[in-house]
Amino acid sequence: MAQSTSPKDKSTAMFLVVALLLTLVGAGTGFAVGSLIQAPANIAAKTEESNPGSTAGVAKAGDKSTETHGAPAKGHSTAEEGSDGTSSAGEEEVVEAIDPHSLRTVVFPPVLTTLAEPKGKWIRLEGSILITTEAEDPPEILAERSGEQILTYLRSLRLDQLEGPTNILGLREDLTEMLRVLSNGQVKGILINGLVVE
Repeated sequence: MAQSTSPKDKSTAMFLVVALLLTLVGAGTGFAVGSLIQAPANIAAKTEESNPGSTAGVAKAGDKSTETHGAPAKGHSTAEEGSDGTSSAGEEEVVEAIDPHSLRTVVFPPVLTTLAEPKGKWIRLEGSILITTEAEDPPEILAERSGEQILTYLRSLRLDQLEGPTNILGLREDLTEMLRVLSNGQVKGILINGLVVE
């Protein structure tokens, strides 16, 4: 006579099959994501190997020194020099090195205004600006002007532009760039201490 399997044995076998399938799916997904993340680094390395003079060496995370195939030091323009020693205009942005000891933190007045959309939503931003110690204008004047410029900028925002950490970082970068340009380089950055939307 054939023995019939109990329901408990069937459920255990089914559990093991499902666990095995989920493990295989997880491993495949992990491999695919790892391959996608690794692909840009491999492309950059292959480009560097095939054309060593065209780009700077790729720095590995955690390394304090980088391999620089003729690349300029940090804080200088990445424009390539021509054969006559003159530099040609590159497409990359010039990175300015800032000494933290040459900056001063000044609190600007809290900014309270309404957003552009949805109507009736209020935003309050508190923070400080980073100004150079060699600033021509008094710090109080720069803080007051910065608060006014931030107020004007916040009035043009929508609520969806403030959702999530990426949008908050984008807001800080936009405000920093705006204040830097409008103060002729006297304001070097902004620190957001508090941001509330009601």
